This record gives sequence, structure tokens and C-alpha cells, in this order.
Amino acid sequence: MSRKKTVLVVVAHADDLEFYAAGTAARFVVEKAYDVYELILTDNSRGSYSLSSEQLIEISAREAVEAGKVLGLKEVRLAGYTDGELDQINPAELRGRVMGMIREVRADIVMGWDPFAPYEDHPDHRTAAIATVEAALFSPMPLFYPEHKSAPWCVTEAYWFAKHPWNAETFVDITSTIDLKIQALLKHDCQMDLTIDSAKCEAKAIGADLPMLQSLDKHAYGSVIDLAIRSAHASIGEKAGMEFAEQFRYQKLGYLDRMLGMDLITPDF
Repeated sequence: MSRKKTVLVVVAHADDLEFYAAGTAARFVVEKAYDVYELILTDNSRGSYSLSSEQLIEISAREAVEAGKVLGLKEVRLAGYTDGELDQINPAELRGRVMGMIREVRADIVMGWDPFAPYEDHPDHRTAAIATVEAALFSPMPLFYPEHKSAPWCVTEAYWFAKHPWNAETFVDITSTIDLKIQALLKHDCQMDLTIDSAKCEAKAIGADLPMLQSLDKHAYGSVIDLAIRSAHASIGEKAGMEFAEQFRYQKLGYLDRMLGMDLITPDF
């Protein structure tokens, strides 16, 4: 049963989508003509070694919108919670914020951090994950957040990503969209600065002599990021016989297939 779907990607930080799921999001847009939305929960205000929080908030927001344009996203929405403190927000508030957008855009698919993957060390990622799965599961139920302007809506699928994937057996071939993924990632200039600065900091801490890294102009990092992303996703793709791939734990959120033993809902890729 072919139908046009709507996708909502819920992330903690402005570059989470690009690192983990942008190739798949781009395929949803380019090949399926699906409407894809992104909800970024934090303001990225602490992700830099050199910029102030005020500078980061402004720059990161602008770059997130530009990255969304590269991927063809319908909208990039910024919730603006403080970076690094998402776990301090009342869970009911955060769940309601995510659910409100699910209902507003009528999302059939959610994508986000896996709420049950192991070894996730970032509190923002863990908190975003739990808020997203709870919002998706309760979104069709009218007694949850009856104050929402949009009507209840049933999400039927989820694509969960993780730093350390668990039970993640869905591999999406992104060979056709890896260039878009990298282009979108490089729009996050302040976060690519952070990536390079973090690598330099680690090298210094362990006493590693890496002249190429230490002498790298932080504004000439494109080739390094390009190489790193291609290498990482080639390794993932090798597991599934693909040139480049992204990896997810795919989940059916509804009841019909489980109750009837059918395959009414199937992954798009």
C-alpha cells in the first residue's frame, strides 16, 4: 500500500540529524517526495571552544536552517532549551512539546535517538529519546494533552539511531545521497569547528603527535570531515553489502500488524 508519508526528526542538537540520519532523510525527500520536518530541542549554546553562548545560539540556528535547505526539509524548528540541560526540563513539558509537533504536522514516521540503545553518554540525547518515543506512543490518545490545538494523531513507524546501535537491523543505502549528507553537515560550521577542536584536545591529552591535525586550519576542515563521514558510513554499509549506509532500529509503533500477523506497515527502504 503506497502512500505519501510525513516524517518528523526529533534531535537534541543542530547537527545530530546530519551525522546520523541525513542520508535517509534526503532519500525520503528526493525519492519518496515525503514532507520531512526537524525539531531541534536545544540551543547548542555550549558546543564550542572559542565562541560565546550568545554567538553560538545565533550562528547555530542560522546554520541549522541552511543545512535543512540542503536536505530539502519542509521546516527546521528550534525549541530553544538550554544545551546540556535537557534532562532538567519537566518530562511532561518536553513530551508535550514533541507531541504537539507530531500532531501539528501529522507525522507518520518519527526519527530520533534510540531510547534504549546502550552506552549513550549525553544527557540531552537520552532525554530527547525518551520524550520522542513517549510522545509518539501517546499522540493518538485524546486525553493526553487535550489543550493541543491539533487533533490527536497516530504515528506508525520509528527509525531510531544511536552512537552504539542496539538491535539495529535496518540498513538504509545512502550511496545516492551521501554527498547531500556531507554538504548539509558542512553547513554546521560552528559544530565542525567543535569537532576539529575536540580532536585536537584529545590528541593533546594523550600526547599524540599528529602534525596534520594540529596544523589544520579550522576553516579548511572540509576534506577531513568528508573523509571521516565516508569512512564511517562505508564501514556501516559493508555490513549490509552497500557502498554507504545508515543504521537504524526500525520499530512499528501501531498494533495492527502485531494483532493480525500481517505486514500492513513496512519500511520504505
